[in-house]
Amino acid sequence: MGKEITVERRALHIAAVVMQADGLCRYDSVDKCRRVWPPEDADCVKCIERWCLSKARRQLEKGR
Repeated sequence: MGKEITVERRALHIAAVVMQADGLCRYDSVDKCRRVWPPEDADCVKCIERWCLSKARRQLEKGR
């Protein structure tokens, strides 16, 4: 079973690409990144996506 690409998932990916291209990061300092040498764009985009998803899940849980 593969991951189904939904409109929400695609929107999240686009937002992460824009955030990464603008130099935004989930950390307030590059020194806090777990990677010694920050990788190419793809890994940063995945990191931002995971961060955004975790924030959204926490917000949804608070609303219940």
